[in-house]
Amino acid sequence: MTGEGLSGEHAGYQLPVSNLLHMSVDQALAMDSAMAIAISERPFNSRRGRRLRASRFSTSGPGAQLRPMFVQTLGEEDTRIDRMDMGLGVWNDNTQKYYSVEVLREKGNYLIDEMAGQKLLVFLDPLTSTPTALYWDTETVSIEGRNIDLSDGYSIKTGQIYDSEGEVVEVSKPQQIFTRWYGFSLSFPNPEIIE
Repeated sequence: MTGEGLSGEHAGYQLPVSNLLHMSVDQALAMDSAMAIAISERPFNSRRGRRLRASRFSTSGPGAQLRPMFVQTLGEEDTRIDRMDMGLGVWNDNTQKYYSVEVLREKGNYLIDEMAGQKLLVFLDPLTSTPTALYWDTETVSIEGRNIDLSDGYSIKTGQIYDSEGEVVEVSKPQQIFTRWYGFSLSFPNPEIIE
């Protein structure tokens, strides 16, 4: 996830990394209208056209659980919050933070934090319901329908920030991943949990 080689001949080597964000086709095309998009007709919950067998160990929905055999491989687990909690992990060289989807919902689907000396806007995308973080200093946030209105006439639509003239504004984003708590806390021991 960090791009760092841990063992073998490339130990210590650093690959370039970038964010893999969850988005709709409309959002992807808003980012780059020439983007090639592949859409599979393969059913989501099947293997080679057959239905998957129901399992009491589910990784989605209420009461999600991991198989006991997998849990044994986790090492020392951070139990400050439930291992299956979904949220956004954000990091840089000095700081690692975790924003639970439930906390974002409780806060009105967004919160304003600080990271690397900059204001950080973390929000649930109205279209995909996935969390996203970007560096942006705003006094107000208003979420209505699929649009997010910010201070000074700026807005977020289809995952892009637009100014009052309707022009896309380039914005920087920290490294981030939409993940379960156990995955983020195993990658970054003792991250800050934003409540």
